[in-house]
Amino acid sequence: MKLQNKVAIITGSSRGIGKATAILFAKEGAKVIITYKTNQKEAGKVLESVGKDNGVVFQLDTTKEESVKKVVQDTVAKFGRIDILVNNAGEIIRPGDWKCDLDMWHQTIDANLTGTWLMIREIAPIMQNQKSGNIVNLTSTVGIFGSPFVLAYSCSKGGLISLTKSFAKALAPDIRVNAVAPSNVDTDMTTAAGKEVIERFNNQSALKRISTPDELAKAILFLASDDGSFVTGQVLVVDGGYSLK
Repeated sequence: MKLQNKVAIITGSSRGIGKATAILFAKEGAKVIITYKTNQKEAGKVLESVGKDNGVVFQLDTTKEESVKKVVQDTVAKFGRIDILVNNAGEIIRPGDWKCDLDMWHQTIDANLTGTWLMIREIAPIMQNQKSGNIVNLTSTVGIFGSPFVLAYSCSKGGLISLTKSFAKALAPDIRVNAVAPSNVDTDMTTAAGKEVIERFNNQSALKRISTPDELAKAILFLASDDGSFVTGQVLVVDGGYSLK
């Protein structure tokens, strides 16, 4: 197993990519910290899937410093260490074009960028003391190419790319920091865009479909495991050829 005896915090893991990642990590031998912001019931279902011996559920709002500190402290108290951090929690707030109001802008930046920074800032010293650790951030292809339709979200995800590269430099050589950039994934966040938009995404992708959460989880596993042992500061694009258009 690729993550035997590793302890992994996966933010936003009650659904979608985070849920798939938690389940895959547990299968690979990790102890997983399943976190949710509001949906405790769904987080509980994820715990049932991985088994109570392999995980624990914590409530977490990554935009709140006290919430971040508590989850990190509780994880160390229970498991004694933190080996992997997957920053998956995020949010698209619509309408999010350039005309969005200031509150929406702040909410989007906080949910996708500030929350990731808070998590890494809190966990990095623990990994430094261990002289080992692995961080994977979830960005997006719109963070690379931009989008006028979700401009605030694009900016937050673009910031995550810079944050990934900056932390990779700051925390080397003991801690690797990478990012995964999906295009569109079959989650409720994508479904909210509507069938017409999803069909357009399918047509623009070289593989003529959107990805599954399981496919993203496998990419995250590659970066979080020893399979990616010589990879840091990189953005792995997992988009079915969408960026080739």
